[in-house]
Amino acid sequence: MVVRRSPSAAWRTIAGQGIVLGVDSRTLRGLNPVATRVWELIDGARSSADIVAEITREFAVDAARARRDIDAFLGDLLARRLVEPITSPADPPRA
Repeated sequence: MVVRRSPSAAWRTIAGQGIVLGVDSRTLRGLNPVATRVWELIDGARSSADIVAEITREFAVDAARARRDIDAFLGDLLARRLVEPITSPADPPRA
């Protein structure tokens, strides 16, 4: 699965912790350091498998655990409309 950040999502990193605000969905989500890094890697080009591989390289976590946690996190972000799926590689990121 490939997702991109919603154009209506605003975010900041403060002391290694992310905060994401969904303006349209009126959603506020605090992120721990690993989730913040996942958020930074969501670029509309990387697949969830790419993100898992990067997280397992950067943090002391096995691939199966990273996959479960990242899939759950992406599902939460989709439900909160903070990210949107890329349905085709030709879908350009929206600004």
